[in-house]
Amino acid sequence: MNRDEMAKEFNQSLERLKTDYIDLYCMHGVRDVAKDVTPERMKLGEDLKKQGKIKFFGFSSHENMGECLLAAAKLGGIDGITFMYNYRLSSDEKIKAGIEACFKAGIGLNVIKSQAQGWTSANEEQEPLLAPFVQKGFSLHQARLKAMWANEMIASVCSAMGNLEIMSANVAAAYNKTKLSSEDMHALQLHAQATCSSYCAGCSNICILAMGEDYRIADVMRFMMYHNSYGETDRAREQFAQLPAEIRATVGKIDYTAAERVCPQRLAIARIMREASEILA
Repeated sequence: MNRDEMAKEFNQSLERLKTDYIDLYCMHGVRDVAKDVTPERMKLGEDLKKQGKIKFFGFSSHENMGECLLAAAKLGGIDGITFMYNYRLSSDEKIKAGIEACFKAGIGLNVIKSQAQGWTSANEEQEPLLAPFVQKGFSLHQARLKAMWANEMIASVCSAMGNLEIMSANVAAAYNKTKLSSEDMHALQLHAQATCSSYCAGCSNICILAMGEDYRIADVMRFMMYHNSYGETDRAREQFAQLPAEIRATVGKIDYTAAERVCPQRLAIARIMREASEILA
């Protein structure tokens, strides 16, 4: 989408919102800053600021977060970034370096996918690694939030609250001033390692390099997470339908061995893609 198309959509959004101003305007789904955050799009952000229609300009990212954060910190003109981050990704050195670089550059960081949902849910009664949190009166979900809140370089953390029970648990975690210890954080890391094959870390650049072509594996993985963990099958199908037809036609029908071989999470990519072709198409 070029600058004029973005400007048109932006103004249409203002009309639908019945406002003439928003605080933060984000380009959604940036995967490669060099390709997606073009000079003309940056110029649009500058113009909208001058016109008083926005205060801040930035982007969101579900993929290649470390690379995107590091590139944005050097770019200039980016005020805020919404990106996928959670306890499963907190040991990723590139993401950690990107967070620090953006913080030093004065970029506000907003975390999404803070619960790190994958395709299976841990049984909090039987999982020994979760014992430290149970003993402190936390659920795993509350511990996940606290792990993100502990990072002072992160400005805000999004947590979906689909019902009053979840909202109450989140509020209780916020009011509880007990902090996670280094041992607690280590337990979270051990849990992440033990269950890594149930979670796509969004490192689509690895898949693309291995496959020699962008088959949008990380996108399909995210849609399957919506289906399996959130129970949002309609949402998953809607987003799957927005993929290019030529990409949808390949899902579950090609050889994913090369991607599986290099996947840091040891994902059963071929199996999940086959399931996606049956469930989302």
